[in-house]
Amino acid sequence: MNKNQLTEEEMNIWYMWKGSFKNIFDRVIKDLSEHTGLSEGDFGILDRLDLLGGGKLRQQELADSMDWTKSRLSHHLTRMEQRGLVLRKPLDSDRGVQVMISPAGQSALEDARPVAAKAIREHFLSRLTDQDIQWIAKLADRTNTAPSVSGKISPP
Repeated sequence: MNKNQLTEEEMNIWYMWKGSFKNIFDRVIKDLSEHTGLSEGDFGILDRLDLLGGGKLRQQELADSMDWTKSRLSHHLTRMEQRGLVLRKPLDSDRGVQVMISPAGQSALEDARPVAAKAIREHFLSRLTDQDIQWIAKLADRTNTAPSVSGKISPP
């Protein structure tokens, strides 16, 4: 068999995997947005600021952790600043910028985490057996070829 081509069965597995993930992910983000007003990007930024940086990160570190371009992150942060969720300040030591979660952003994150947890449980975890979870963990471990910048599993 040619390694540059996929069989129909292989393509079907790929489409099932992608479709299943997208379906679950979309439902989680819809619940999050409807109940908190935060977008996927808003939640991802606030969550990373809190988990990876204790409330603050260099803008480049944040962009790297999200696999976003500097430009995309900068535009998104501008919108979040306008809503009072984050603050940015130039670093004295170099040309970098530090992004900090604001009190309003911290409050929004604290309100959003239980909503996200409920949605993940409802749309994903509650449908799995213990064996399913073990298999997913093994599969993720086997197929994870790009570790995060910190070496830890990156939050969404």
